[in-house]
Amino acid sequence: MDVHCSTCGEPWDVYHLWHDAIYETGLTVNEAKAWCSLPQKQKLSDHYRREFRAVGWEFGQSVINVTRCPACPKGAEPDLEKVLTKAAIEELLGDDEDGLAATFEDYRL
Repeated sequence: MDVHCSTCGEPWDVYHLWHDAIYETGLTVNEAKAWCSLPQKQKLSDHYRREFRAVGWEFGQSVINVTRCPACPKGAEPDLEKVLTKAAIEELLGDDEDGLAATFEDYRL
C-alpha cells in the first residue's frame, strides 16, 4: 500500500514508513529497534522528528502522513490543499493507521 508525499508526490510504501525509514536516520540500530515498539503517539516526539528531518522526512501526526520526503527538490513547498486534507482525515480516523493508510492510498494522498 502506498501513500504519497504532499510536496513532490513520491509514493512511499506504508510498510517502509512503519518499519524501515527509521533505520535511515542517525539513530543507532538499538534506538531504531526501540522506536519500532513505541506507541504511535510517541513515534513522532520532537526527538524523533529532528532525526527524521535531518534526512529529509517531515510528517503530519503519523509517519504515513508524509509532508516532505528525501525525494523532494530543495526549496519545494508542500501542496497546502493536500496537507489540510490529510490532516482532516487524520483527525477523523484517529489511531486507525490501517484505515488512514487505505484512505490515503484510495485518494492518492
